[in-house]
Amino acid sequence: MAGIIDSSIIEEIRARVDIVELIGSRIELKKAGGTFKGCCPFHHEKTPSFNVNPTRQNYHCFGCGVHGDVFKFLQEQDGLTFVDAVRQLADRVGVTIEEKYDKNAGNRKMLLALHSELAAFYQRCLKQAKVATNARTYLESRKLDEATVESFGIGFAPARPHNAVLMWAQKNGRTVEQLQAAGIVLPPKAGRRSDDWYDRFQDRLMFPICDTQGRVVAFSARIYDKSDKRKAKYVNSPETDIFTKGRVLYGLDKATAKIVKHPRREAIVCEGQIDVIRCHSAGFETAIASQGTAFSQDHVKLLKRYADCAVIVFDGDSAGKKAAVRTGALMLEAEMPVRVASLPQGEDPDSIIRNQGYEAFKGILDAAVSITAFQIASLKELESAPDSIDALSRITHGVLETLAGCSGAVLRSSLLQESADLLHLPLSALEDDLESLKKQRKKRKSYADKAKPTPRAALKKFPEVIDADADEDPPIPDLPPGPPEDDDEGFGHMPSLSEGVSVPVIEEVIQLPNEAEMLLCEMLIEHEQEISIQNLVISHLPFDIIANPFTRSVVRAILEGSRSGEDLLAALYRKTEAELVPVFDSLLNHKHKMLCSTEATAEEAVQDIIRRLWILHYRKEQGNLPAESTTENDMQRLNLSCLIKKIETGAWENIKNYLQSSGEPVINALSAPQQIKPAVNSEAAPSVYATGNASSYSHQDEFQSSEYPPDEIPDL
Repeated sequence: MAGIIDSSIIEEIRARVDIVELIGSRIELKKAGGTFKGCCPFHHEKTPSFNVNPTRQNYHCFGCGVHGDVFKFLQEQDGLTFVDAVRQLADRVGVTIEEKYDKNAGNRKMLLALHSELAAFYQRCLKQAKVATNARTYLESRKLDEATVESFGIGFAPARPHNAVLMWAQKNGRTVEQLQAAGIVLPPKAGRRSDDWYDRFQDRLMFPICDTQGRVVAFSARIYDKSDKRKAKYVNSPETDIFTKGRVLYGLDKATAKIVKHPRREAIVCEGQIDVIRCHSAGFETAIASQGTAFSQDHVKLLKRYADCAVIVFDGDSAGKKAAVRTGALMLEAEMPVRVASLPQGEDPDSIIRNQGYEAFKGILDAAVSITAFQIASLKELESAPDSIDALSRITHGVLETLAGCSGAVLRSSLLQESADLLHLPLSALEDDLESLKKQRKKRKSYADKAKPTPRAALKKFPEVIDADADEDPPIPDLPPGPPEDDDEGFGHMPSLSEGVSVPVIEEVIQLPNEAEMLLCEMLIEHEQEISIQNLVISHLPFDIIANPFTRSVVRAILEGSRSGEDLLAALYRKTEAELVPVFDSLLNHKHKMLCSTEATAEEAVQDIIRRLWILHYRKEQGNLPAESTTENDMQRLNLSCLIKKIETGAWENIKNYLQSSGEPVINALSAPQQIKPAVNSEAAPSVYATGNASSYSHQDEFQSSEYPPDEIPDL
């Protein structure tokens, strides 16, 4: 439960803060009798009309009419909530806030302090450690100067000695349990020494992730050696009491004040952290990005607290265009006007600013078009004959799907008019089709609401329903039959979503996907442009192994979308029944993301997920065998047990032929260097027992220990 700040504490903070000093640190004030005057920070003026009264501890502008106290000033100037403003001023005047009904306040305070100390440690390592030489060279190659690196707190997590972070903790009075709670280290692997903890972030550049108050709440760790294909590009902190991925935007702590002062309160939405850093260093200080996840409704709600509109500047490749349309649609749902900037293929904000300069990027931002204009242009690029009737139908349908979710009548009407002009169609025709689409949505939602049981009732009625947040996968229950198109074997035939693929409505109960299926969807969403990942799934995971109808639909949308070039995942999101939208959001927010806690590559992670799904499938088959003990039944149980054991313990190369699908590899639409061929029916090689899989982590025994404390940097 969130804390409740006592009113007496608020009044004490108000009394201690000198409003003249606070506002005077932002604008120039001159004494005028008993008050102070200056030019209003909330509107442009040449003649001072902004008055600050130190006696009443308030301010008032006779030009635009704004007025308030110290808390209101920070809320309006920096885009803070009231509680955030209270906390910030409490820190400023040294008042300790004791919050009621907040059992985790102590743990959060510890985590905030620990992250702050670690951020400083990582920064020292980057500046001075010998082992950080290559990392510093990488930053120089990206033309990130020392001032920019320091401003964003970029650091380096040393790999040598392998227990560097533990040595730092011991020297600074921190425990290994605290590091584990913060997600910095992982406990020793089975069979290892009890003190052999694993540093999650070792040998990576460290990007501190801050909340809106500028406090470090997590880290995003990036490889600097692209030649090492074994490592995931990014490893992020897991969620903790102070960090929820779906509620954090990178760079927002620096951008809020600039956004609220922008003439249109417009935010620049980028894809990556380097893009945000480059934008800020070049003077585009309203730039933000999601934290290692696709943009979600929670992200939009957070951004809308400070911004009235946004301009999306994602990468110029097909994946970037799809993500831009998907993100723009979410913003329209929140009645937030959004423009999209077009970047050349293979370019991003970082490369544009670095190679072409400020004016080039400003020109791109100025030329940004509405979300519908961008979507129409993007969809036309996918058509060989964009003016044909069938192409026009597909383009129109895609645009109307986007506009159907727009909650603002004026905004929706304006975009619809623009779409009609661009498509050379009568406005009335688009209005009719849009109304028809909205009625279909309303009908589906109404049906879903009637069929929807309360979660508690559903769990009582079906105790075997799997919890998506469970640590382990219980046996999969029998599921209601899926839609007709689910009868195909493997991925040999996957109809387009335009043919009617949608999340099926289950009248009795909506069953939640298991953890492995959620992880599979997340991995495919994150790596939707990596053909090798998709071919792994197609080659080794028959469609009927994915037990849950919802996750089957998500996998189908991603793979079919890759083949067709359409953003079928966005279409599926819009068609998803109301009760499954939170589950979909959790996928987009990567709440179960496996690679947050492992050094496994993406392919290894997917291999492990496939392995887990087959094990669940065979366990279900075991459970479906007749209880009667006969020679035939007992032999089947034994064979299944042996097969499960092989899959659990065998190395991938030795067990992958047991895991077969009839699906064909994805068409090489993205010029992948090598296709993964489907598994063939052949006798598998003997199992080699191994404990390593994508859920585990590998300690590096070759690291040499050091007699020096890790923050005596020259000795690292």
